[in-house]
Amino acid sequence: MKKLGLKKVAVMAAAAFTVLGVATSASADTQSDLDAVKAKIAETEKKVSEGQVALSKLESQEAKTSQEIATLKKNIAARSEQLADQARAAQLNDAGSMLEFVANSDSVTEAVSRTVTVATVVRANNQTLADQKADKEKLAQKQTDLQAAAEKQKKQNKELAQARADLAVQKTDLEAKKASEDEAKAKAEAAKKAAEEAAKQVAAAKSTDDAEKAANQAEAAAASVSSSSNNANNNSNNQAASQTTNQASSQAASTSAAPAASSVNSSSVLAMADSLTKMHIPYVWGGSSLSGFDCSGLTQYVYGHFGKSLARTAAAQAAQTTRIPVSQAQPGDLLFWGEGGGVYHVAIYVGGGSYIHAPTEGQFVKYGSISGWAPSFAGRL
Repeated sequence: MKKLGLKKVAVMAAAAFTVLGVATSASADTQSDLDAVKAKIAETEKKVSEGQVALSKLESQEAKTSQEIATLKKNIAARSEQLADQARAAQLNDAGSMLEFVANSDSVTEAVSRTVTVATVVRANNQTLADQKADKEKLAQKQTDLQAAAEKQKKQNKELAQARADLAVQKTDLEAKKASEDEAKAKAEAAKKAAEEAAKQVAAAKSTDDAEKAANQAEAAAASVSSSSNNANNNSNNQAASQTTNQASSQAASTSAAPAASSVNSSSVLAMADSLTKMHIPYVWGGSSLSGFDCSGLTQYVYGHFGKSLARTAAAQAAQTTRIPVSQAQPGDLLFWGEGGGVYHVAIYVGGGSYIHAPTEGQFVKYGSISGWAPSFAGRL
C-alpha cells in the first residue's frame, strides 16, 4: 500500500512539474512580448517627441515667411508709389521734376548726362520693383511648401499618437496576462512542494492507512492547484476584466442594489485614456478624434476601441448606462454632470477620486478631481 501511495504522489508531482513548466514557458513568452511592446512604446514616444519638434520648427518658419511676405508687400507698394510720383513729375514738368532737371542743363553734354542719370534711376527703381515681386513669389511658394510640410507632419504626428495609444492598450493586456501566468506559476510551485512533502510523509508513514491518507492529501492539493493554474492560463487575456468583476462582486455583497461590473476591460480603457492625457490633445467642440475632443467625443473614442458603441452626447451616453452613486463608482465607469436631459459633461473615472476628461475651450485632455469638481452621478456600462 505504501508503494501505491508513493506512486500516486509521484504522479501528482509529475503533474505539478508539467504545470510548472507550462506556466514558466508561458510567462517567459508573455514577458518577451511585453518587453517588445515596451520597446515599441519607447521608440514611438521618441518619434512623437521628434514629430512635435519638427512641427514646431515648420510652424515657426511659416510664421517667419508670412512676416517677410508682409514686409515685401509694404516695400513693393512704397516703391510703386515712388515710381508713380516720378512719372507724374515728369509729365507735369513741375519744379523739381526729372524733365526740368534735364531742361536746365547748361550744355548738350550735361543734358545727355542728366538724361542718362534719370534713365538710370528709373531703371534701377523698376529693377528693384521687379526683384521685390520675384522675391515675394518665391516666398509665397516657400510658404505653400511649408504649409504642405506642416500638414504632412500633423498627419504623421496623429498616426504616431494613435500608435502610442494602441501600444498602451497592448501593454496593459500583456501585463494582465503576465500577472495571471505568474499566479499560475506560483500555484504550480506550491503543488510541487506539496507533492514532495507528501512523498516524504508517505515514505515515513508507519502504516498503510497513514501512507494512503498522505497520498490522498497530496493528490487533492495538487489537483486543486493544477485546476487553478489551468483556469488562470485559459483566462489570462481577460485577467483585468476579471479583477474588475471580482471588485464589483465584492461591492455587491455589501450593497445589494449595486449593478454588475462593466463588461468593458477597464484596465485597457484607462491605459488608453491615460495615454491621451500625454498627447496635448486640445478641447474642440464636437471633436471626436486625436485632432481634438469634446467631453463625449473623448469617451466615445476611447470606449469605441473596445467594442462599446456610445452615443454622441453626454446626455445620451448617460441614458445608456445604469445610474449609480458617485461613491460606488469603479475604474472604467462614467461620471456625469447635470440631471436628466440637462446632463452637460461626462468623464472617465480612474479611481482614487480622479477622472480623465476633455474640460473646455483652451484646455487639453487631462486628469480632474472629484474634490475639485464633483459630478452629479456615475453610470456603469
